[in-house]
Amino acid sequence: MKGMHRGGGDSGRNVGKEHGMMTDHDDLPTHSCVSAGHVQSKSQPRPQSQPQPAQSPILHSRSHPTSRTLVRRVVAALVIMTLAGSTVLLGCLSAYAWYRRALADCVEWGTTYRLIDEHVAALTDQADALVARDAAESRPDNSEARETQRLRTVAAGASKQRRQADMAVHAITDIQVSCAAKQSPVALHGHVEAFRDASNRLRPEIGCIHSAFEPVAARVFEHDPQVRAAVVNRIRAVMPGMRALYRDNTGLRDAGTRSGLHKALTQAASAADNPGSTYRTLADAEHTLFAKADALIRARNAERGIDCGRTACVALTFDDGPRAETSRRVVRTLRDKGDRATFFAVGGAINDATIPVLRDDTRYGMPVGSHTMSHTDLPAIMQAGTERQEFDDAAARISEATGRPVNLLRPPHGAADEASRRYLANHLGAGIALYDVDSYDWAAGASARSVQWKVTAQARPGSIILMHDIQEHTAAALPHILDALHAKGYRTVTIEELTGQYPRPGYVYYSRDNIIPW
Repeated sequence: MKGMHRGGGDSGRNVGKEHGMMTDHDDLPTHSCVSAGHVQSKSQPRPQSQPQPAQSPILHSRSHPTSRTLVRRVVAALVIMTLAGSTVLLGCLSAYAWYRRALADCVEWGTTYRLIDEHVAALTDQADALVARDAAESRPDNSEARETQRLRTVAAGASKQRRQADMAVHAITDIQVSCAAKQSPVALHGHVEAFRDASNRLRPEIGCIHSAFEPVAARVFEHDPQVRAAVVNRIRAVMPGMRALYRDNTGLRDAGTRSGLHKALTQAASAADNPGSTYRTLADAEHTLFAKADALIRARNAERGIDCGRTACVALTFDDGPRAETSRRVVRTLRDKGDRATFFAVGGAINDATIPVLRDDTRYGMPVGSHTMSHTDLPAIMQAGTERQEFDDAAARISEATGRPVNLLRPPHGAADEASRRYLANHLGAGIALYDVDSYDWAAGASARSVQWKVTAQARPGSIILMHDIQEHTAAALPHILDALHAKGYRTVTIEELTGQYPRPGYVYYSRDNIIPW
């Protein structure tokens, strides 16, 4: 989601008068220091002067300081005032950074909780439907009955966890206004903790339901043509991206890892094309495909010296492009400094003038994902029934321009829901890339300095950072942002490099440490 006036000039000049010290005009008397009765006549002989006792230089300096002493005192006062002002300024900047981080965390974890809650609800509904179908269609033996009972128990436990998480969140905050701006950081942090605790309570339930679901599904759906077709579609949706991954790493020194992906692709294609493949065979082929793709990405990271589990990495991302001039400047800056980023293109912005920009992205190793065709919120797309135009057509246009399939989508305004996740997972084979740092370069009044400050103040290891390559001030700020991040020890990478895995269909990526499974 984003001057302090320093006095001292006049006060320094008035120090002498306020404390009785000599000023610049004290050596120019305006009246005589000799009384009228003692004025000497010009004709009167001048008395012989008497020797005067010597005056202590210390006493003299105390009563009549020199101009050099005065300058020293003024300089000392100015230094003290400057240091005090700098301390106050740093304190204000630190407080503002804390507030920005708290606001971003609240938005991130509030949305995380909502998406996980929606998905656990959908999975429990699927589990209940599978249990009912199993009871209606078969007479399972004892071992199969135990599998079905385990699924029923796990689904019931997940529903209970949802209710408890909901009660815990509502006891602390009103979800509708919990992350509104202009709250104190303390209040925002309280909301963050409530959302994070609820999310972490529910997240393990996703894996538990999947683990209990698969054995029953393998039996019930063994030869179900509708379910089989859905799994085949998922496999075929991700295979183009994985083939591109295989081709792009021809020179990889770890040839065994690359050949492992090639073998998995061959087996998955064979299983998908075979009408006799069972549900379990297809599910195993899908699992192996992702495992081999992940291994290849990790091997590539190792050859590039990237290990975001041990070193500080951030993933820069740019939305709303391409725009010929500013997008080209952004790519040039990244290339010149040896950095990489991930771009999310609006399908409607792709034309003859911007296609070369997208090709440059790909040439320099920067992935290009989708930002929909018309920059419309995902829930609105699903409600309007325009998924094919907004998702499929946009992905096809981007792929044609870059020569690479789309495997990530950035939701406009960060808005996503269960229905859009399901469509992207099953039809496009794409994950959802969100972010935990918002540069606010889209906001009214944003400037190069404000963008730089917001990014560097909020970035932390594993962050995914939102910017827009259509903004002039973002292009101007980028060299300074990169320099500041490098000075803090950060390495900028793509989202794939950050996570060390091939993007999972339906997954939501907020940061390296906050990934919502499907």
